[in-house]
Amino acid sequence: MRAPAILLVLAALSGCAAMQDAVKAAKAQMALIEGLRQYDAGEHGASAKTLAGALETGLGDKDRATAHKHLAFIHCSAGRERQCREEFRKALAADPALRLEAAEAGHPVWGPIFRSLSGPGALSAGLKQYEEGDYAESAKTLQGAIELGLPQKQRANAHKHLGFIYCSWNQERQCRDEFRRALAVDPALDLAPAEAGHPVWGPIFRSVKAGR
Repeated sequence: MRAPAILLVLAALSGCAAMQDAVKAAKAQMALIEGLRQYDAGEHGASAKTLAGALETGLGDKDRATAHKHLAFIHCSAGRERQCREEFRKALAADPALRLEAAEAGHPVWGPIFRSLSGPGALSAGLKQYEEGDYAESAKTLQGAIELGLPQKQRANAHKHLGFIYCSWNQERQCRDEFRRALAVDPALDLAPAEAGHPVWGPIFRSVKAGR
């Protein structure tokens, strides 16, 4: 008699866990709806808190992308570009196919920022940040571009510049890893003369390419 009783208890506990998950999901969904309502009403401070709460409670991928996207809008509208970019990155990580609606894409502030982080624009934006010396942001943007998907030559270029960044941070192991990834994608990859002459990453790239 004990075995059936134990099975009944386990089934009940499993049912309770499923019920708790359902309640949690419903709470997260309600919080998302309320956060979007607050956003539409111009209550951006309240909306940011509510959307953050919905994310913490737990949302599915598509809803998580929606929440992060609107948090990005809020940061952009407040002039916080770095946080705006970070939220767009999180949105695209949750849903790589995410696209802005026509009215959203035409916004003069967040439209260009989103385009710079999605699709081919992400690589260009990451390289521009690199040239400007903003290595931390460049590394995030380049990694995001790789995760979103790039053609082979462009992916190799992104990994190469990530190698440069890690070398400049004296993180030789990560630098070597990125050069290996670049060469795995494009075995014929070589450095431009100015790049090859760099005292730090020039020798490291040559040793990685030589298989040392």
